[in-house]
Amino acid sequence: MFVELVYDKRNVEGLQGAREIILAELTKRVHQIFPDAEVKVKPMQANGLNSDASKSDRE
Repeated sequence: MFVELVYDKRNVEGLQGAREIILAELTKRVHQIFPDAEVKVKPMQANGLNSDASKSDRE
């Protein structure tokens, strides 16, 4: 399983190491529920959350 967070890079422009901070926090939270999940973050100009989990897994 993978979880990918797409975050708006404009919101964190002045924050040094924003990608690493976001990745560390997301990984910590996702691994509490899905220990084997691959976690990614991607800076873009839109927000979103992508996963290959089924709908019942996400609930």
